[in-house]
Amino acid sequence: MAFIFATFLSVPASAQSFIGEGFNTAIEAVQDGIDLIWPGRANQEGTSVRLGFGLGLTPDYMGSNNYSMRIVPLIDIKYKDLIQLNGSRLSYNLWNKGNLTAGPLLNIRFGRDARQNSVLEGFGDIGDTFEPGAFIRYQTKAAMISAEYRHGTGAGIGSSVLITAGHGIYKNGRFSAMLAARARWMDRKTMQTNFGLTEAQSQASTLGLPAFTASAGVAEANANLVGSFELNETIRLLGLISYGKLLDAAADSPIVSGEHGSDTQIITGIGLAIAF
Repeated sequence: MAFIFATFLSVPASAQSFIGEGFNTAIEAVQDGIDLIWPGRANQEGTSVRLGFGLGLTPDYMGSNNYSMRIVPLIDIKYKDLIQLNGSRLSYNLWNKGNLTAGPLLNIRFGRDARQNSVLEGFGDIGDTFEPGAFIRYQTKAAMISAEYRHGTGAGIGSSVLITAGHGIYKNGRFSAMLAARARWMDRKTMQTNFGLTEAQSQASTLGLPAFTASAGVAEANANLVGSFELNETIRLLGLISYGKLLDAAADSPIVSGEHGSDTQIITGIGLAIAF
């Protein structure tokens, strides 16, 4: 598990930009609620592993109005009810009482490559960084709600809070579906790194975008419809449609507003996951 987690950091920036920050965020919604549409691991002894990949159409960066195909690995490794590697997030259930769990987490936040889109030319890259934090989660067989606090250790990333709620909405034979809603708050530092423009960046902008100072606020909210089709006992075909809006300072950013971007973010994707 530690090897897989460390491997994320060895991926070069060009490959990480191929994953795409928007698609990686949407995949979090899929993996957070996957137990609602792929049950069977509650109170399981030993280690359970689900691996696969997802392919989707996603904005070039958060706030872009240009879309590209991206790929992301699907990784879900769980040891008993204690440790879970879910995508780029490693968590430990320090406190477990009934349907309620809480504990520390460590997430890898992927950066942004300025070469992804001409709007970003002259801004410089946003690097990858670790985000230690904590989570609390309540889950039943049909529903879940969670809250996470994360704080970046570098790359100009500060604090953020992520709220996720999901519920299974349909099941018929081999097909099941869930709906998940998410909202993310960012502090001033994180918002400025993602959506602000310094005077130097403004002068270097090939499009002549103005300087912009971002403030803390709710950066994004989205709704995610996830479907699962059981090919056999161990293989699932997954589908995702995500509709999101950028809010507050994120929506007012020059890289989002006007002709160069959009506060509406739509992501569609498919994936294949195998349980071992």
